[in-house]
Amino acid sequence: MRAAWRITAKDLRLRLRDRSAFILGVVAPLVLAYIFSIVFGGAFGNDSIATIGFVDEDGGEVAAGFGEAMEALSADGIIEVERLDDADSLRARVADGDLGAGIVVPEGFSARVFAGEPATVDVIGSVDAPTVTDIAESIATAFATGVSDTQRAVGAVLAGGGGGPDVIERVTAAAAEVEPLVTVGPVEAATRVLDSATFFSVSMAVFFLFFLVQFGVLELLEEEQGGTLARLEAAPIPRWAIPLGKAQTSFVLAVIALTILAVATTLLMGANWGPPLALGALFVAVALAATSLVGVVTAFARTVDAAGNLVSIIAVVMGLVGGSFFPVTGGNRALEIASLATPHAWFMRGIGELQAGGGLASITPSLAALAVFAVVGGLGAIAALRRRFG
Repeated sequence: MRAAWRITAKDLRLRLRDRSAFILGVVAPLVLAYIFSIVFGGAFGNDSIATIGFVDEDGGEVAAGFGEAMEALSADGIIEVERLDDADSLRARVADGDLGAGIVVPEGFSARVFAGEPATVDVIGSVDAPTVTDIAESIATAFATGVSDTQRAVGAVLAGGGGGPDVIERVTAAAAEVEPLVTVGPVEAATRVLDSATFFSVSMAVFFLFFLVQFGVLELLEEEQGGTLARLEAAPIPRWAIPLGKAQTSFVLAVIALTILAVATTLLMGANWGPPLALGALFVAVALAATSLVGVVTAFARTVDAAGNLVSIIAVVMGLVGGSFFPVTGGNRALEIASLATPHAWFMRGIGELQAGGGLASITPSLAALAVFAVVGGLGAIAALRRRFG
């Protein structure tokens, strides 16, 4: 092991001296993550909850109940509610882009409801904020459905000849207090969704990781082409120490780069990578997986250039399929399943669990999957190296 670590130390000094590993493993992913977060961050949704305007031009009991329901949603942290004086003010705020959508209870709404006449709640939304508009429409629809149910209950009483002011009032109150027969409960997503800053920080880190780990394992081919591999094999060290030392170089570079990126993106972009202990386990697992898989490619390539080109192709394809450039969850089901064949997807899933407040136990599936990649890739690399170098 001492000989392997000496080889690793020599290669690390070489890579740190020419700064190529630092540029590819830290600078490039950091810059791209920052740019992508600014340019495409809005497509991933705002990290804050939706703000919906509310206008009560009616002033009646039904409209007041609607306002109380909106405030209850705000208190639960589902939406934020901003009350405005009139519909014109709401339209102006939506047109200026200050609000995505709003709800207006028009004048005479309560009176029409009590009279059993059709009543309308207006939703004003912006084409630039379709998600917020959909939320506002859903809230208005849910409220309108409740009002319609109450009107039908009152209508049934009147049709039966049991109408009277006191009876109708009791029916209305009872209808409002009846619990719905069907409710929608909260369901946790199987895959956590990262906020934009964290998504691009993590995705660029794991994408460039597969380019970074080349530096260690490709050294073996460079030693072979340069004629120094024969001298290393003639030295009084075990032959296995040579490829092990190269693999350790890749692994150490990967862990260092990931650590620097996690700290830098947290401070500069507000990314949330999760608790350090569990995060460190993920770093070790993905670094081993990347080193092993790239080692297989290197063992089969004949030249340094061929190995570099092949690694680049595989890294880009795995990055695309694994979700390094866009989230694959919630979209194409086939692509979502295919992403599970990449370390990228499992690494990002693990970060998602940590961002959601999970600990080491929550990322066990990700660690297990990355371990499988590392073992399979390691065994394949060992077999290929034995056949090639004897």
